[in-house]
Amino acid sequence: MTSVVLKKGREDSLLRFHPWVFSGAIARLEGEEPREGDVVTVLSTSHDVMGCGHWQIGSIAVRMLCFGEAELPSDFWVSRLSAALEMRRALGLASSGGDTDCYRLVHGEGDSLPGLIIDCYGGVCVMQAHSAGMFLSRQEIASALREVYGPQLKAVYDKSSGTAPFKAGLELGDGYLLGDGSALAQDAFVLENGHKFHVNWEEGQKTGFFLDQREN
Repeated sequence: MTSVVLKKGREDSLLRFHPWVFSGAIARLEGEEPREGDVVTVLSTSHDVMGCGHWQIGSIAVRMLCFGEAELPSDFWVSRLSAALEMRRALGLASSGGDTDCYRLVHGEGDSLPGLIIDCYGGVCVMQAHSAGMFLSRQEIASALREVYGPQLKAVYDKSSGTAPFKAGLELGDGYLLGDGSALAQDAFVLENGHKFHVNWEEGQKTGFFLDQREN
């Protein structure tokens, strides 16, 4: 795995759990030249392990996934998604029988998953990758969602063609990663605060609905 060595003093932001490493903070790379989306280890100038994250080209060079770990733990995706779901349940957004059955499960850095959005509509999860690393991890993410939700999950739809970085040379194309919700998408209704809305995650804007505007 490639190591990203920081300039002296530039580890301070990571000690405060800032989710990004800017290109100007990097002293050098050790190991093979990373491809965009690879997981890299971030080291201080004295080679203390700061954490690991997705490498990308641009002013934000690393989007941090873990702090204090040289590589991702084997249960990383399941652990992160489980924590996100538990938080939504605590807020009453993912409880069965409530007056809302659509919610944002993952909101990027806010859920320690920078570059990833996942919105849930009943038993269908729709994901958008905003980084190459998240796009390349989409099958792992879908498998983790299946483990977290169990039989409640009907399908996982990837809608990253309009959000993933086009300069990364990725083979972009929307489609189902798990299950097939095509028939559901044409006639899907969700509840938000007791009100019924028609949602089409395949053809609608963003992931199909403006869940981030609930309070507005």
